Amino acid sequence: MTFIKSNDPGLDQLSPAERKNLMAMIKCGVSRRDFMSYMMAMGATIAASSALFTGLSDAHAATPKRGGKLIMAGDQHGPADTLDPALYTAAIDYFRGRMFYNSLTRLTDSLGWEPELAEEVIPNSNATVWTFKIRKGITFHDGKTLTADDVIYSMNRHLGSDSISKASSLVSMVNAWEKVNDYEVRAVLATPNADLPIALGTFHFKIIQNGQTDFSTTVGTGPFKLKEFKPGVRAIGVHNDNYWEEGAYLDEIEHFGIGDSTARLNAFLAGDVDAMVNVPAKAIPTVEGTAGKELWSLASGRYINIVPRQDHSDSNNPDLWRAMQYLQDRQRIVKGVLKGQGGLGNDHPIGPAYFDHSPDIPQRELDLDKAAFHFKKSGIGNTPIKVVAAEVGPGAVDQCLFMQREGRKIGMNFDIQQVTTDGYWGAVWLKEPICVATWNMRPTANIMMTLAFHSEAAWNETRWKNGQFDQLLEDVRGVTDAGKRKQMYHDLQMLIHEGNGMAIPAHLNYVDGVASYVKGRTQVPLNNFGGAESPGFLFRDDV
Repeated sequence: MTFIKSNDPGLDQLSPAERKNLMAMIKCGVSRRDFMSYMMAMGATIAASSALFTGLSDAHAATPKRGGKLIMAGDQHGPADTLDPALYTAAIDYFRGRMFYNSLTRLTDSLGWEPELAEEVIPNSNATVWTFKIRKGITFHDGKTLTADDVIYSMNRHLGSDSISKASSLVSMVNAWEKVNDYEVRAVLATPNADLPIALGTFHFKIIQNGQTDFSTTVGTGPFKLKEFKPGVRAIGVHNDNYWEEGAYLDEIEHFGIGDSTARLNAFLAGDVDAMVNVPAKAIPTVEGTAGKELWSLASGRYINIVPRQDHSDSNNPDLWRAMQYLQDRQRIVKGVLKGQGGLGNDHPIGPAYFDHSPDIPQRELDLDKAAFHFKKSGIGNTPIKVVAAEVGPGAVDQCLFMQREGRKIGMNFDIQQVTTDGYWGAVWLKEPICVATWNMRPTANIMMTLAFHSEAAWNETRWKNGQFDQLLEDVRGVTDAGKRKQMYHDLQMLIHEGNGMAIPAHLNYVDGVASYVKGRTQVPLNNFGGAESPGFLFRDDV
């Protein structure tokens, strides 16, 4: 058990598994004295132990209240905002997805899965056929009954070479979805995949109505019904009176983006919004010192990366990539920029928060000598190196400016062009030769690497293609031997570390700001606001 994630260990710095284990102790009725004794034996201080007991007890004791409205401020938004789950790109989309839709399965805070619209999930002996029994009596917001036809239609949108889905690579092993009866469907796979229920619980695999093609408006089975949607402006959801499970406590949620982090913070501190994503690190003391405001911090494998495209003449230079990686002041980014709300990155996406993280890859450090060596080999000379950056996550721009500062010491001329976050994902990302990006954590290492590093992935940012990597990534899905699986995941991470070219200097906590009356957060470490899983569980305790 590790509590050394900040100078002041607390509830929000615990891993999902740690929170789950300690919450179980509280639910079993452990006394404060016994709890603190246990914690101190694990190396925590008296103050931290007491704070953890109080925080966990409060979380356990919180009784949801019905009513009220919440105004939520996201960050990234623009004309590409959509209600089509298959096309989701940004965190603001993911949150709306949980407002209006459900999935066959959903993720838990321990990064496992549980049935949602499916009441039972049954694999065959080698995980090549998965049967999903659908709950009966669930209705869409317009009163139509959910059936197997809706599930088949929703899932088929992610299959085939002509699929528009941003997450089609996660289900590329599915040959077909078959209807067994009105409340039972079957996924038939070409190759084993024990993680299919986890994949189906991620952001894109929401269940929509059979035949839906127009997403200017929508109906789902989720806790809130759509009242208003204006891309790049806002979405408003109102309470679903016929919601099929416990939840949907609020009367209304209004969710919109404020791209500028200072403006978003000021709106939160002024009380114009009830909650905000991505509190700037430098503002953390301000929020902590403001009456009626709280921080929600959740350790995660999230990262911000600098992305050089390998299919563009201005950036297809392996020595340029390596020089950029050796110019990352990782310690300063974590300590100074993130204020300790994160950990060191090592130029691959699978950080310590992942079960399959490999600790055996040597940590790449700031090294001006090695950077200078590769810069000379690159042949770039004094030519300006354009990097387009926006504050797509905490420290994204600072990360580039630090690289620029270190680069000057060896004669590298980085031209950092800062742009607004509004419309960034449509206008800059996957288009500019070198830009920044941010990635939410995914529930498994395989899902993360499949989405962003497989040669055919829609979100393969660097356009890196490695046949050995692709095959290994597919093969490991069916491996049950723990030792063999560990080695394969080590090899996968090493291939990215050595060949992909992107710089990942740090992994970031999710740090959100909320008014003290906002309760009910989930703690799935995959996105802001508890993995974007919170809409149905949030409530106000002041109503």
